[in-house]
Amino acid sequence: MASLIENHNLLIVIFLLLPLLAQISSSETTQPPIILQPYIIDYQNGTVLRYNSTTPPTVVPPPNDAHVQSKDITFPASSDRNLRARVFLPAHPDPHRKIPVLVYFHGGAFCIGAPFYSGDSNFVARVAAEVGVLAVAIDYRLYPEFTVPAPFEDAWASLQWIVAHASSTGPDHDPWLARYGDLQRIYVGGDSAGGTIAHNLAMKAGLRPNTRFIGLFLAMPYFLGSKRVPLEPEGIASSTNSKVWSYVCNNCTNGVDNGFINPFGPEAPSITHLGCKKLLVYTAEVDELRARGIWYYKMVKASKWAGQAEWIEAKGETHVFHIIKPDEPATTIMIQDLSTFINAD
Repeated sequence: MASLIENHNLLIVIFLLLPLLAQISSSETTQPPIILQPYIIDYQNGTVLRYNSTTPPTVVPPPNDAHVQSKDITFPASSDRNLRARVFLPAHPDPHRKIPVLVYFHGGAFCIGAPFYSGDSNFVARVAAEVGVLAVAIDYRLYPEFTVPAPFEDAWASLQWIVAHASSTGPDHDPWLARYGDLQRIYVGGDSAGGTIAHNLAMKAGLRPNTRFIGLFLAMPYFLGSKRVPLEPEGIASSTNSKVWSYVCNNCTNGVDNGFINPFGPEAPSITHLGCKKLLVYTAEVDELRARGIWYYKMVKASKWAGQAEWIEAKGETHVFHIIKPDEPATTIMIQDLSTFINAD
């Protein structure tokens, strides 16, 4: 009788321990997460989260002060989907004089960022006030919720919506764009992944004459490729930037030589189709992506593209310094250079 009780108790203990034993067994076979800071964490169990998903950056309200006025808007990207943007205008625009329009795309490796975060918002606000432009900073779809080509589709829809203000009016049009924006002087720009988007917009616009714009501003663009280019550091193929691209473009062909990320890869159209009249490439001296930016500029210059290209480097600065340090002297110089680029017409 005693042995029956002991066996019964043993069975109960084993039954109670089964969940714990299963958990221990599972933990022994589970791979450690892949952390690609500051972009994503891949838990290798089918779950990929944004690195800052638990503590996202602070969203700041649209700045309105003595120098600039701004607002957040929503506009249609398609019949069933809307996009958001933050629009910036100098505080006291001349009602009788239209000003250039700058369409701007934030960076973040297609994983993080938004025009509503403090660094991005502060920089574009300064550009609007000091350069004298109507700036539209676009909020586009990001990984892991969406993959490429979603960001590029959003960018093209945004440009189409802005260009449409020149030839028609409608309930979806923005009154600031309609009243103050010179739609014959559109500039497109962006930093890091935003620069990648801006380049691809220019290429697509070049194949559609009715959508061409005046100038392209690429600040520390996020370009990759399987073959090293001059000045590029060794090991770039295993860098975080390259690894992240394999996630955001997980359905793409050719990996880092895909036409979206490699402007001169096997899938990329000829750079002679660049759909603008002038180009400003801005690099930072202490930036892993510096070599690709310089290489891009030199390849454009060596091509048969008919526009004017310029390259400027911020000495001693790191990647997207103008977002991280919006009030530093180097950022002021960048804005002055951008003003010269835009207002030289």
